[in-house]
Amino acid sequence: WGSQVINYFDFGAGSGLDDESVEATINTNQLNSIVNLFSGNDLRVFTTGAEFAVLQSGDNPITPSTFFVRPQTRLGSKPGLPIEDLNGATVFIQRQGKSLNAFQFGDTTASYQVQPLSALSSHLLKNPVDLAARRAASTDESDRIFIVNGTDGSMAVYSILVGQNVIAPSRFTTDGEFIAVSVEIADVYVIVKRTVNSQVRYMLEKFDSSLTLDSAKTGGAANSVAMTQLQGKTVAIIRDGVVLASQTVPASPFTITFTTPATASYQVGLDYPVTVRTMPAEPVLSGGSVQGFKKRIIQVDAIVNNTQDMTINEKQIAFRNLGVDVLDEAVQPFTGTKVAHGFLGFSQSGQITISQSVPLAMIVLGLDYRLSVGN
Repeated sequence: WGSQVINYFDFGAGSGLDDESVEATINTNQLNSIVNLFSGNDLRVFTTGAEFAVLQSGDNPITPSTFFVRPQTRLGSKPGLPIEDLNGATVFIQRQGKSLNAFQFGDTTASYQVQPLSALSSHLLKNPVDLAARRAASTDESDRIFIVNGTDGSMAVYSILVGQNVIAPSRFTTDGEFIAVSVEIADVYVIVKRTVNSQVRYMLEKFDSSLTLDSAKTGGAANSVAMTQLQGKTVAIIRDGVVLASQTVPASPFTITFTTPATASYQVGLDYPVTVRTMPAEPVLSGGSVQGFKKRIIQVDAIVNNTQDMTINEKQIAFRNLGVDVLDEAVQPFTGTKVAHGFLGFSQSGQITISQSVPLAMIVLGLDYRLSVGN
């Protein structure tokens, strides 16, 4: 049902004039319960069994006489989940909750088509319960889609660069469970369920790319900080860019005291593991595929930006030279190429695994590597 124009509560039947109300039924051979509507170039209708569109002709608006619901694709949307518009495509979760799709108009077919965004990462989707999208705010960012999983409280996060045909999935976890996610312009907020001091607590937290700890508190010069929200938890401490020994938040007065006072900045919060793994190596050789052959990574050239700590295939990468009075100083962020070699052992996949040993900044822009293939 559609109301009269600019008279949002009047659905009374009229005589079919352009500004009068609309009533239409999706008549198909199956039950299609409407779960979402989106008003873009056309009116897009998402149901439990299929996707429909009310197409516009040129610049003419939809009126009672031109309101025709046309079937487009037959995937269906999961009820209870929002949809998001991203670069002209409407992103939705398939009715079984197993795939993330983009519903977009195709010029060649003059109809809407579905592009699967999770073709290689459907295992990250586990009973999705919430979805939100953050649009890129600068040229060095990507669009991001956040999907909260109801099965294990994790989040599937997709970084998307449409112009570069990049769809990069990842899995976010925390000490507890993600319950909901929302985006306000460029800010991402989540509701997190944590068990603190044997009590279940729900916390509203905001993502901050300048921090490297979860549920963190940050500030300037100080010698202690109250961590009431993490009572009884073991927290990591970064003071003036130096990683201090972890401490457990006491029952009272919930205060973490630094072994050395912070003079410029500090952050205290939950540490979390970071793991980045490349796809299995499959070089194009004149002799054909190397699938099934043993492979060994010989050398990795990692292009990084403002990075302070990184481990490649369990090999710690150096970001400073030892000298007089350097161990109490912060690691200076490095931008450029770090070369790692001397890796031992063959594997069937030839993958590269990047991780961290301490919670400091790491931004990896690209990887170049040398591969040895054996029988």
